This record gives sequence, structure tokens and C-alpha cells, in this order.
Amino acid sequence: MSQIHEASGLSQFSTDLAEIAERVAPAVVRVDDGSRLTATGIIWSQEGLIVTTSHGVEREENLAVQTHDGKMYEVTLLGRDHDTDLAVLKVHEESFSGTPILSSDSVKVGNLVLAMAQPGRSGLQTTLGIVSSRTETERAGRPEYLLSTDADLHPGFSGAPLVNMDGAMVGLINLAFGRGKGIALGTPIVANIVESILKSGSTKRGYLGIRTQQIALPEVYQTLAGAEEQETGLLVMQVEPNSPAQKAGLFIGDVLLSMDGVQLDSVEALRHHLRKLIAGAAINLKVASGGSMKEVSLTLGAEG
Repeated sequence: MSQIHEASGLSQFSTDLAEIAERVAPAVVRVDDGSRLTATGIIWSQEGLIVTTSHGVEREENLAVQTHDGKMYEVTLLGRDHDTDLAVLKVHEESFSGTPILSSDSVKVGNLVLAMAQPGRSGLQTTLGIVSSRTETERAGRPEYLLSTDADLHPGFSGAPLVNMDGAMVGLINLAFGRGKGIALGTPIVANIVESILKSGSTKRGYLGIRTQQIALPEVYQTLAGAEEQETGLLVMQVEPNSPAQKAGLFIGDVLLSMDGVQLDSVEALRHHLRKLIAGAAINLKVASGGSMKEVSLTLGAEG
């Protein structure tokens, strides 16, 4: 009897997975940039916005997407974000009847997920896995996250939605971003990038305009900073002309100790903090200069 119930349960689970795939399929498209390889994209809005990976759109002209029913639509590239490797496309036809994908940020390690793609002309493909990890991140003060999954991801799955058992997208697969691993950008990341690209055509990361090198902090600087436990800081090696750093009064030889209260004990710590910020963000630096301490406030510029 137990074997019968077990078989019945597996059969129902299989049916449920097939129904999720059928429900999500109208939101999954094949992105064709005229190259040999194609990528997957998702229909983000009823107005014809398509989100895919930037590396999946090598060319910027003669772009098209194919929906689940085989229809082809010409699209225009609205913008790219190089940091997340995302691109946003816009369908030309006003009569576009694509179905936007539902999204959710409710996802936990261990949840079952489906990766759904249209990597070529063979139609929809899907693989099943679990959420292996969730890493919390932040951008411009807004919480985001990255996911990893053990789902078997084939070439062309970049740009594919990772959906939960309710058929809602919890992440967007990006094989390039994850260096071939099963990494998905959480839906808040995708939403924030789409919003930024619609406003400006691209997302502008904040930059200081300096080159730094990690150094051991002299005891006097530790004392001045009131951070005896901080053993390293960042020596300013170069200041770009007309950069936010130069305009704020930073000089070669200054030592950066903290940014917005966060210790800068490595070059990666500085980069990590800047990745959270966009152009126009105001920051405060604690700087050791000529044997004394100073506070430097400045507004970040935009990366070129």
C-alpha cells in the first residue's frame, strides 16, 4: 500500500512540475542577435520589455526574440549593465501580447526551483534543482541577493528564469556572471537594473578616481583613528585629474582608513563598498594625512 501511495505522490509531483512549466513558458523567449549562439530572455512587462544577459546580445542591430508560440518580434536594445551583465530589450510591435513573468523574493536555501530556457530552436527546456545558497548583497541602500543552484544548466541557459514551485521567478541565471557555475541574480537585482536602465539607458557606478595600495598602519595612525585593531589601510598612489577625489582634496600619500564608518583594510574592501553605490552618492572618508586625521566628504562621480 505504501508503494502505491509513493508512486501516486511522485506522479502528482511530476504533474505539478509540468503545470509550472506550462504556466511559465509564455514568459520565456529565445533571444537572437544574429550570431551562432542564442540566449534566453524573460518578458518583464506587458509593454514588451525583455530582460536577458548582456553577453547574450553581442550585436546591437537586427535583434529579435521568439516567444513560446514561435512568433518572432524585432527588438531594440535599451541599455546594458556591465556590472551584473544584464541587458534590457524593447519589442517594437505595439500589439505585443507577451505574458510578463511573475516574480518573488521569497526564497530559501533548500527550496526546489526550475530553470527554464529557450537556448535554441528546439523549444523550451527545463531542469530541476534546489537553491544551494543565498548570499545577501546591497546596492544603493537597497537589499538584494544572489542565488546558487545545483540545477543542470546547459549552454544558452543564461538569461533563463529560476522559478519556485509557485511559478514565480526568484532569480535570473547568468552563467558568465557565475563563471560557469549555477549563479542566479535575485529578482531585486533585476528589478533595480531595469529601473536604472529605463531612466538613463545604463547604470552608472560610483567612482572616486584614485588608485590605492594596502599598507600596514603605523601605530600613530591607529591611535589617531581610534581603531587600534585596524592593522592595515589604503595608501593613495594616484589621484585622477578632475576626479571627485581630487576635487575633495585627496592627495598622493594620504591613507584611507574608513568609508562611511566601514574600515578600509584592503583594496577589495574599498571596491566592495563602492559596488553598493551609484553615481551621485555622498560618502564620508576618514583619512590620515601628514600625521593628522581629516574627514573628507564628497559626491561620487560616474564610471566611464
